[in-house]
Amino acid sequence: MKSFLFVIVMFLCFQNLHSQYYNNDDDDLRDFFSAIAYLPGEALETTKINGVQYEILYRKPWTDNILEKRTTSLGTGFFLKRGLDVYLITAEHVARFLKRTSSIKYLGTDGQKKEITIQELTLAKNDSKKLNWVRHTTADIAILHLGIYDNVVKDIVMFSHEYLEESVKAPNRLNDLTIMGYPLGLGINPLSICPITRNTRSASDIVYFGRFDNSISNPFIITDDPSIGGFSGGPVLEIHKTKHSVDFLGEKTRLAPTIIGLVHGNLSQKPGGFAAIVPSFQILETLKFAPKYNGEYTYYYPNGKIWSKRIYKDGLPWSILSNFDSNGKPQNKGTLKEGEGNYYVWNEKGTRAEIVICSKGKCSGGVFAYPKKESLNQIKDK
Repeated sequence: MKSFLFVIVMFLCFQNLHSQYYNNDDDDLRDFFSAIAYLPGEALETTKINGVQYEILYRKPWTDNILEKRTTSLGTGFFLKRGLDVYLITAEHVARFLKRTSSIKYLGTDGQKKEITIQELTLAKNDSKKLNWVRHTTADIAILHLGIYDNVVKDIVMFSHEYLEESVKAPNRLNDLTIMGYPLGLGINPLSICPITRNTRSASDIVYFGRFDNSISNPFIITDDPSIGGFSGGPVLEIHKTKHSVDFLGEKTRLAPTIIGLVHGNLSQKPGGFAAIVPSFQILETLKFAPKYNGEYTYYYPNGKIWSKRIYKDGLPWSILSNFDSNGKPQNKGTLKEGEGNYYVWNEKGTRAEIVICSKGKCSGGVFAYPKKESLNQIKDK
C-alpha cells in the first residue's frame, strides 16, 4: 500500500511541467510548485524573558564549557526574478539559521526532486563565509540575492516580481488565499517532492502587533486559520483566472497569481486561533536594498549570434541598444531610452513579439498583458 501511494505522489508532482495536456486548474496551479523551496535548518532553542527572545545555552558548573540546546528548524522559501536578478525570499526567523552549506530541497523543472546547498544555487564564485541576507528593519523578511539569471542553476522556477502586491491593504475577505510550503516537513519523500497547499481567507484589514519572535511591532494580515510549523516564509497567493491563456514556463495557463505576502506564524502558541501574514509591500521595501544588476547586457541566440543589447539600471531595462533576428538582420527594438518607453521581445523565429512598457522605475506588459494568439502587427496597432 505504501508503494502504491508513493507512486501516486510521484505521478501527481511530475504533472507540474505538463499542464498543456490537461485543462483543469489544479494542473495550472502545479506550474508554480517549482518556485517553492524547503528550507530545513538547525536552530538554537529560544525562550522569551520579559518579552525579549533569548537563545538557550548550558554551562557546565566550574568550567567554561558551553553547550547549545539545538532543535530542528523547518521553513519555506520561494524564488523570485526581477529583471536579470534572481532572489531567494523567506522569513527572517527562518533565514537566521541557514548557512552557505545548508541543504535545501525543491522541485526541478524536469519534475524531479532536487537537493542542493544554498551556495551551489549560484555558479558565481563567492568567498564570503556568510550568506548576505538583506533584512527588513521591522518585518519578518529576508532576501538573498543569488545573482543574475545566467549564474543561477537552470532548473529553478521563479515567480515574477510583478506578482507582488504593491498596495498597503489586505485582500478581499471573500477571496480564497493559497499558502504553499512544507509544514512539518510534509511533501518530502525519498525520491520526490511536492509542496503542500492550504486555502484560507483574510480575516482582517492591515493590523499592527508585535512579531512572535522578537516583539517588534509590524503590520500584518490575519487569516482565518492558524499556520503550521514549516509554512513560515512560504508565499501566500491570491490566484485569479485570466480571460485569455498566458505563458508560464512556455506553457499555457489561465491562472494569474498575486503574492499578497509570506507566512510569519501564529498569533498565539495555543491551538486554534489565527495566522499572521507579512504583507508584500514590505517585500518590495526589502527588495529596494537588495543587490541588483547594473550595466550592459547582451542576449544571444543558440547559434551564438547577438539577439539584443540592453542597458540595465537598478535591475531593470534602462535603454535598448539593438535587436536582431537569428540571421543578424535588425528588428524593431522599441523606444525605451533612459527608463522611459517600450521595447519588443522577439521569439527565435522572428515572427512574434511581446511589448514591455517601462516608466518611472517600473516595467510591465509582455505575455501577461496580451493574448498569445495576437500577432505582432495586432500588438503594434494598439
